[in-house]
Amino acid sequence: MKLNAIFHFDVLKNRVIFTNSLLLLSEKILLISGGLLLSVLFARLLGPEDFGRYNYVLSVAALFIPIYSLGIGNILLRELSEQPAVAPYLLASCFKARFITGVLVAIVVITVLFYIYGYSWKPQLIGLLLFANIFNAFEVYDKWFQHKSTIKKMVYWRSGCFIFFTLLKLLIIYWYENYIPLLLLMSLEVLTKNSGYYLFYKKDTKEIVAPKFDKKLFLTIFSQSKYLILSSLASVIYLKIDILMLESMIDNTTVGTYSVAAKISEVWYILPQVVITALFPSLISLAKNNNEHYLKTLQRGFDLLFISAIIISILIYLFSPWLIQTLYGDDYSQASAILRVHIFSCIFIYMRILLSHWFVSKKLAKFSLFSQVSGAVVNVILNLLLIPYYGALGAAIATLISYAVSAYFCLFFFKKTRVIAVMMTKSILLIFRLHRIDFSGRSET
Repeated sequence: MKLNAIFHFDVLKNRVIFTNSLLLLSEKILLISGGLLLSVLFARLLGPEDFGRYNYVLSVAALFIPIYSLGIGNILLRELSEQPAVAPYLLASCFKARFITGVLVAIVVITVLFYIYGYSWKPQLIGLLLFANIFNAFEVYDKWFQHKSTIKKMVYWRSGCFIFFTLLKLLIIYWYENYIPLLLLMSLEVLTKNSGYYLFYKKDTKEIVAPKFDKKLFLTIFSQSKYLILSSLASVIYLKIDILMLESMIDNTTVGTYSVAAKISEVWYILPQVVITALFPSLISLAKNNNEHYLKTLQRGFDLLFISAIIISILIYLFSPWLIQTLYGDDYSQASAILRVHIFSCIFIYMRILLSHWFVSKKLAKFSLFSQVSGAVVNVILNLLLIPYYGALGAAIATLISYAVSAYFCLFFFKKTRVIAVMMTKSILLIFRLHRIDFSGRSET
């Protein structure tokens, strides 16, 4: 099946989009391979218990990223396309709002953590990452380059930062065999990478003085993003709550074993974002100008994502014992059974990525919120029921079911989202449609 047979619309022939997709794909391959390498070395050198603590700290810090981001990412990109004349004010206003929000959230959360845990390792290490994440506010300037489809500099910058800090992390872990210096390096990496976005933006635009905060422009964006904040928060909850509940209900060693399986599974989640991120501005235009063509494009997109996810899931299922033994060793042998369940979450995660872009393009933030909250609630309930009996395997089962609820089943409840539920169903039943698909991309009955 050819890619242009699935994504049958003219923008794929655009050289800029193809180049951007290739650059993003190369970057994601670097991030995936480097991230997996670090995970393997950290897990082996730290052991299950310390590796579990390391992942626990990362998971708690990740819970607050949706609040830091204010849910404005894709909405800002859309507004830059629709209102290019006020782009500097949009970027400056969103940056200042995100930065101030980050500072306030970090102060409040760290204060609460110290009140609950005292001067223990938890509030200190989590607080370190929370303060570092304040500088994620500079990510808004990356949207400028996405809007202009000139992402080459940003890809090279991110890749360079990743390689440099990966080498530093490798040296640190061999010298100290402790996760605390790793967290310090991670914080420095966040600061360095995100500050670079603003410096490149300043150089590109020759901006001398940043525009003042425009309340009206920001509120226009925030009025659409407020539901996405809650939606993203719910999403992170059902992505990370399993680790938090395992730490609370069992121990850090179990968290370490579960994190190994989740890492191998989650490295594949990033792949479908490559083409979709590069094409998002064009998909918005297509949605406004040619709805019939847009729907056909979405169907082919869901087909491709489902095929990719099912192939990856089956391969990982078959080779799971070998993968765990080869990469992580005997200490993590129990992760094999967890991975065999967790990997099938790819099916719903892949289609969810395209669904999320559809929510934004159609301005259906409330439905996005409902779907994410549904997944979070189901995940928490199932974890409470399954972890006491099945441990980490129960958490993997809860994760798989909650993803299915969030990305698929809840779409049947509303008329506006049912069209996407039907598309996903067609993709899941793709094998029964193969004889009716015209792979030239001209038609489909």
